[in-house]
Amino acid sequence: MSDDALAQLDDWVEPLLAKLESAERKKLAREIGIALRKRQQQRIRLQKNPDGTPYAKRVGKKKRRRARKRLRFIYEKPGHEAEEREIVNWFSTPETYFGFDQRHAGSLRTFKKRRVVRVLEIDLTPVADPREKAGKRNSSEAMFAKLRTARYLKMKATADRVSIGYEGRIAHIARIHQEGKRAPVNSHLEYDYPERQLLGTTPDDIELVHDILIRHLGGNLQG
Repeated sequence: MSDDALAQLDDWVEPLLAKLESAERKKLAREIGIALRKRQQQRIRLQKNPDGTPYAKRVGKKKRRRARKRLRFIYEKPGHEAEEREIVNWFSTPETYFGFDQRHAGSLRTFKKRRVVRVLEIDLTPVADPREKAGKRNSSEAMFAKLRTARYLKMKATADRVSIGYEGRIAHIARIHQEGKRAPVNSHLEYDYPERQLLGTTPDDIELVHDILIRHLGGNLQG
């Protein structure tokens, strides 16, 4: 929806709102804000821009590594004698082994492959992912799942205005996606993020506000 349409709505309703007490205007602003935030949340959940076009897809889907049952090996740290180590629910990266060291630390540990003297036992049996519980649906992979929650998508209402948006560090992240900016992924890499509009006004949003105003103001619209 264009700025002109918003301006026309503002010009139409301003003299009517002036007749209301401050507390009543704040109550009305809050009702509008809650309704509009819900619309924004629904649209983000559907992965759509305000004009109805779908969000640009991710470049690639992250591949989830599968944990393995057991790995037993001889490990030698600089300045120490070689000793037998064992990890369970382990993963392998190009340079390390990572898993639960139950015998020594009883916690997650990382071991460098170049320090492994000899592998004694390697059990590649896949371990069930604890995140996948029986009878429970897998979590959604939709983008911006957290950014559409009320915790991050703030709504503020006063007697004079209502605002919906993000604050602080979250606002910076949201703006990168909203405007499609270039931003660092880490200290060594930058990425040109495609434009995915998290916030925006649609004709249906304007119609919603119009309906709320008519319902709330009631008799003030007669004549």
